[in-house]
Amino acid sequence: MTNLIFERIPACVRRIAVVGHVRPDGDCAGSVTAVYRYLRNLYPEREIVPFLGEYEESLGFLAEGIPVRTDDGEGLFADLCIGLDVSAPERIGAGSRAFSEAARTLVIDHHETNPCFGDENVVCPDASSTCEVLYTRMDSGKITQETAVSLYTGMVHDSGAFRYSCTGPETLRAAAGLLEKGVPFSRIIEDSMELKSYAVQKLTAAVLLRSRLYAEEKCLVSDCPLELLDRFEVPLREIGSVVTVLNDTREAEVTLFLYEAEPGVWKGSLRSRRDVNVARLAAVYGGGGHAKAAGFSFAGDCRDAEEGILEALRESSH
Repeated sequence: MTNLIFERIPACVRRIAVVGHVRPDGDCAGSVTAVYRYLRNLYPEREIVPFLGEYEESLGFLAEGIPVRTDDGEGLFADLCIGLDVSAPERIGAGSRAFSEAARTLVIDHHETNPCFGDENVVCPDASSTCEVLYTRMDSGKITQETAVSLYTGMVHDSGAFRYSCTGPETLRAAAGLLEKGVPFSRIIEDSMELKSYAVQKLTAAVLLRSRLYAEEKCLVSDCPLELLDRFEVPLREIGSVVTVLNDTREAEVTLFLYEAEPGVWKGSLRSRRDVNVARLAAVYGGGGHAKAAGFSFAGDCRDAEEGILEALRESSH
């Protein structure tokens, strides 16, 4: 019998906050909006407060009609705060204070590096996405079409439209169940994953032109300083697709994309198409994530971070 965790929330829990991670991606935004909609339908008499940080414009359809908050939630004092797709407490974005000040917390995630930091934890590393975990914990009969759209979006984003190795039989069964709800699957994939603005396309081309291919390590590396973002007038929230394009390089099995989030502070996005566990590489700089997709932060010269990851990659092959 499926563990329907939302159906057993005690009646004394009147205010529920829902939070995700910094720089929300498709799985994070899909998770937060799906849980908000599901709980609103399940408990119309309770207060459900959703938090989401700044996300890509292409994901805007997920939050339509939802009163999303972007602050830290200080003073909210929720009876329960649900952390979704968050691998560690320091990774919580909007609503971070709502989580730390809540009477009780629930963490639902699929990152293998998650330390289970909630009062209650549902962490399933074998799942393709947090949205897949949510689907298995929801009553299918109570999933509306809007909720299904959010869940499906999260699943296709974290599974690479079911191309990545994290896709399993349960993933496809969940997708089939969501399609039965009338999800416009082809439009979701095209609008939120494939189509990019002209400015992002030009930035991606520039990043690819400045990339370095390390043939022996089978690793492609590139970087994007703030001046490049300014030159093409691309906001930081819109560059999530760049690493995906870099990762399509045949000669590389590992991709490292470094982008400057603020002066002197770099974010690293790692991707793997073969057997290299990039979560272990990201751990060199205190990061984490999945075996095939991970990230970290680094203060200093991005070339130092590049060399550190390459050295860790060389050591992992011995």
